[in-house]
Amino acid sequence: MSAPRVTALLVVHDGATWLSEVVASLASQSVRPNQVFAIDTGSLDASVKLLKGARIPVATIDRESGFGAAVAHGITQLPALIKDSEEWIWILHDDCALHPAALESLLAAIADRPSVVMAGPKLLGWHDRTHLIELGISIATNGARWTGLEPLEYDQGQHDGVTEVLSVSTAGALIRRDVFEELGGFDQNLELFRDDVDFGWRVRVAGHSVIAVSDAIGYHAQASATERRSVDVQGAFLHRPLLLDRRNAAYVLLANSSVWSLPGLIFTLFAGAILRSVGYLFAKLPGYASDEILAIGSLIIHPTELLSARKFRKQHRLISPRVVNAFVPSRISQLRSSISRLASTLRSAVLPHSPSRELPIVSDLEINEDEDLLTPVSRTPWKSLFYRPMIIAASIITLVSLSWARHRFGPLAGGALAESPASFRDLIKLYISSWHDVGMGSAQSTPTWVLVIAIASLLFFGNVSVFITIFFLIAPLILLLSAHLYLKRFTDNQWLSAGASLLYALSPVAIASVNGGRLGVLVFMALLPFFIGQFHAWAEIDRWSWRSIFGYSLFIWFLLSFNPSVLLILFVGIILTIFGDFRKASNNYQDQLFLERLKRRLTLLIIPFLLSAPASFGVLLNPTRILREIGLSVSGGGPNLAILANPGGPGSLPWWCASPIVAILLVAYFSTTAARKFAVPGITFLLCGTLISVAVIPGNGTPLNAQVSVGTFIAIATLFSLTSGVVMFDKIRSRLEQSHINFRHISVALILALTLVYSATSLSWLVSVGADSPLRTGQKNVLPAYLAIEKSAKSLVLRPYTRNGEQTLSYYISRGRDITLGEVDVAPADTEVISRAVEGLIDNTGVTSSEVLATYGIKYVYLKNPIIDEVVQTIDGLGGFIRTSATKAGVVWKVNEPTGRIILTDYAGEVSIIEATGISAIVPRPGTLTLTESFSKGWRIYQDGFTAARIEDRDGLPTFEITNAGEVTIFHDGTQRRAWISFFMIVLVTVIVLALPSGRRKSEISEKELA
Repeated sequence: MSAPRVTALLVVHDGATWLSEVVASLASQSVRPNQVFAIDTGSLDASVKLLKGARIPVATIDRESGFGAAVAHGITQLPALIKDSEEWIWILHDDCALHPAALESLLAAIADRPSVVMAGPKLLGWHDRTHLIELGISIATNGARWTGLEPLEYDQGQHDGVTEVLSVSTAGALIRRDVFEELGGFDQNLELFRDDVDFGWRVRVAGHSVIAVSDAIGYHAQASATERRSVDVQGAFLHRPLLLDRRNAAYVLLANSSVWSLPGLIFTLFAGAILRSVGYLFAKLPGYASDEILAIGSLIIHPTELLSARKFRKQHRLISPRVVNAFVPSRISQLRSSISRLASTLRSAVLPHSPSRELPIVSDLEINEDEDLLTPVSRTPWKSLFYRPMIIAASIITLVSLSWARHRFGPLAGGALAESPASFRDLIKLYISSWHDVGMGSAQSTPTWVLVIAIASLLFFGNVSVFITIFFLIAPLILLLSAHLYLKRFTDNQWLSAGASLLYALSPVAIASVNGGRLGVLVFMALLPFFIGQFHAWAEIDRWSWRSIFGYSLFIWFLLSFNPSVLLILFVGIILTIFGDFRKASNNYQDQLFLERLKRRLTLLIIPFLLSAPASFGVLLNPTRILREIGLSVSGGGPNLAILANPGGPGSLPWWCASPIVAILLVAYFSTTAARKFAVPGITFLLCGTLISVAVIPGNGTPLNAQVSVGTFIAIATLFSLTSGVVMFDKIRSRLEQSHINFRHISVALILALTLVYSATSLSWLVSVGADSPLRTGQKNVLPAYLAIEKSAKSLVLRPYTRNGEQTLSYYISRGRDITLGEVDVAPADTEVISRAVEGLIDNTGVTSSEVLATYGIKYVYLKNPIIDEVVQTIDGLGGFIRTSATKAGVVWKVNEPTGRIILTDYAGEVSIIEATGISAIVPRPGTLTLTESFSKGWRIYQDGFTAARIEDRDGLPTFEITNAGEVTIFHDGTQRRAWISFFMIVLVTVIVLALPSGRRKSEISEKELA
């Protein structure tokens, strides 16, 4: 049998950059093709001139012609196929140079394989010729081009050999001409990209074989795929390579797959396009994101193309399409590849320079003859770890915490911390709901920190209680580590930075926050070192990139969500810095530098404000909210303790445990300039906190006023104090040794003495009295079990407390259970009418108290122990209450008036209680329907498809006019709440996208990186 005849068809399109080497590689082939013919698609560069200079025949066609059309035109220029002859066409790209033995290796591989009608070379990178690009190709079920190789895989011959594959790249593909013409050549609908996979698929189902030959090597630049040249084919909408590639990938799958697999493929393609488009949006590549969607859309609007393609393929199909399943990667393989690519991307981002490539290679055969084999190997004892300052500090914190927290191993509650709900789903529901069954009911928007806690609890499988308990247990250790990361930049003395970090973790504000269950202050203290770490750059904020501005805005919002007072600090700080910038600009508001700084500073204020909406807008209407802490209201200790850097309140250190914080600030202020710049803001925040601690504001969901707790202000003053101390004490020993005894020696001795005394007294207090803190496990429910049975019944809970040496009562309204985490922050304000009714129960003037309580749906009155006998006698003596029980837990009275959640007053004036099943209720007769809930514009009652008229009655309750007897639907419309959540998500996602690093188009990536 004669040797096969080979015709090389070289397709050229603006390929002058690579063409010289490609032509040279053709001329150097050990077995040359019988003829070479070039098809130029309207190149605008010197491509045609180069080809003519190499004496290669050239046919020029329209610039918008596709690759398949160019190959088809080239075949028409060839002599007719001779019957019974073996003729092959060798398809070449103008950006793919071939190894001199490429054609010889391909012909050798097909010589003893008569079933093979398509063979392709191993493709390596054009610039990095050790980079393995392809050795056969396939397609994944999501349309991705599949090579089965690792990202940037190094070619070490690990895949060498002749391999059966689904298809090979058209760059260097050797195809038997008769089969090519019989199958109709490349699909003209695939003008560029994926035509090779499509043709290989059709070859396979026609009963032929396709192989990849590793001995044949090509060096491919992938110019079109990497956007090194324009894609000018007619079908490329907007000349976008990715759009065309994704469109053609979907086309190949839908045109060639069996009918039964189409539904799954369509779903996978749509889902994949949406996920990739979202990823591109996060990478700030909206063009690529639109390509993904438009690619699928372009197929939908031209369904006839797919139908015609499927019909054509059916005519040439000899075996089942399932024959290609062996070459299509499984979903597990696709998932493994995706994880590998993600890991590679993260590794390159975190470790951009691999140490393994930089270290010299040392052979085991290199022997140092001078080495004394008898010299023992130097080893560091493991005990030396415990001599390191941070290890010692962490050990102290751990030992102290174990003793300090002996009453906190379990579900925590007490102080400012309410009980944790059963699951994170309860917090999610609380965040989403537009109406909250707390007290008299509330339509307030749930703050975003509730959502953060719900998400964080997923680390413990959604168990909120476990998350809260562990957080409070390890909070001192977290404070130690975060403070050390910040303080170590100011000194090389590890003992100094570790000691200051330990003092921060066991500072009065940290101890008061842990013992008092102040979750917000602890989160603030843990993140404060990272927040203050940027302070030094605030003066030159114009040097910050906008990406940094948006990222820092997210960080500030996170702090603000847990501590409303951060908004006040941020606002004042930004106003002062803007004023300073204006003075530096010589009072010229048009100064370019001033405007650049102004835009960035306002962004840092506006974005956290918008992300905290609508609570942040509520602060404008009620400014006192900005001074509240999250959780139950717990009073601070007032200015006497605040001036000592102690926020006070239940669980705080006693006054005689005076920390050295204030002394350090004062000494640092009169010390070096470097220390003074930290002491000044520290003193400022300490004085501001002392001044604000005098204020008394209403608490969350309680009629009682509480003295403001200024934990955030004192936390900032504490960290600034320790920073100034570290700066002041750094290398102080050498400075003191070089001078005579003066005030510096005395002040240093004083601070050291105060620190030692504070350490001894505070640690002694913590492991003894301090362990018996308000925050503890095993808190008993306030309500007795029999009151918790009626979930919908409201109970007025009276709790005795001592104020200014006198015993009095506070109250709240319970709905069959104690208040849980997050609910207190959405609890409604005090109702004045109910407060007066409660006062009547105490001072014996409450003749109408039972009627008032019944009006508001309150069914029980519960006086919790310790019992005040005078109050018991007063309530017993008033009419309208029936005592139902008296136990060690307390005394319970039932209101002797008909009451419930839904009260019907008919036109005759008769009052009846309506029982509801879910959101439905049956109204026996027309009248006025009153909900014993706080009035809200969101309340709706539907009857017979119409909305009942709603008014607010004189008691502040929603009332509806019911004109017909029958079933009604009662619910709270959450449209407004859903709108706020949508607004929050839009702003959050937008800011996250702006804060993330930008992706790059392939055209923006250097050729070295691509290699």
